Amino acid sequence: MGELLKIDHISYTYHSLEGETPALLDVSFNVMDGEFISIVGPSGCGKSTLLSLIAGLLTPSSGFIYINGKDIKSSGKNIGYMLQKDHLLDWRNTLKNVTLGLEIQHKLTENSYIQINDLLNTYGLITFKNSYPSELSGGMRQRAALIRTLLLEPDILLLDEPFSALDYQTRLEVADDIWGIIRKEKKTAILITHDISEAISMADRVIVLSSRPGTVVKTFDINFTIENRTPFATRSAPEFRDYFNQIWKELNHHEQEK
Repeated sequence: MGELLKIDHISYTYHSLEGETPALLDVSFNVMDGEFISIVGPSGCGKSTLLSLIAGLLTPSSGFIYINGKDIKSSGKNIGYMLQKDHLLDWRNTLKNVTLGLEIQHKLTENSYIQINDLLNTYGLITFKNSYPSELSGGMRQRAALIRTLLLEPDILLLDEPFSALDYQTRLEVADDIWGIIRKEKKTAILITHDISEAISMADRVIVLSSRPGTVVKTFDINFTIENRTPFATRSAPEFRDYFNQIWKELNHHEQEK
């Protein structure tokens, strides 16, 4: 498992008529191929800005981002982005919603439907392929959004609080679903979340950012001794409470230093 993504001393400052607002300061970390990373930090610390930089939507004020050793602009790698809302179109059924990305990129072919139907079947949506978003549960909608992203064959998946709009029970169920899909498809993923429990339960590593301007203050390697790991199962693991307390303490320590 080699290094896929390298964040190399990046900083970012927003500019407006009112002046400059530093969002990120000297952030560095790497992500290995197939790894699941969670990033936590106080509100406004630049977590979403960081994902926008990795996606190439913003350019760092300083520093570099590399994918497979190449600058992100010339890497040729595909970045998938899941936002807080599923953004399914109300007037398109499930099948039409999951094919939207392929249509926009002019990559939808007759052969595409073999993979599409396989994914819909594997992840429990095949009997709902003619249903509209209003007829789907929150979990189904998020699975459809993920399938839409997976069909574009991303090398890295960026997850921007994708469960935050769901009620607590559905959130737990969907976290298990999405984690299972990402693991099965062997995707590299970066999740940002305000939920420490969610970060721990899903990740191989948790990166803690400071308050704005965000910088990396601590990285936790997450290892559980339980068999058949799932996000839900890890919440009952003996190590879970220790990880939670350590990350909580780290976040509060830096909040108090402001």
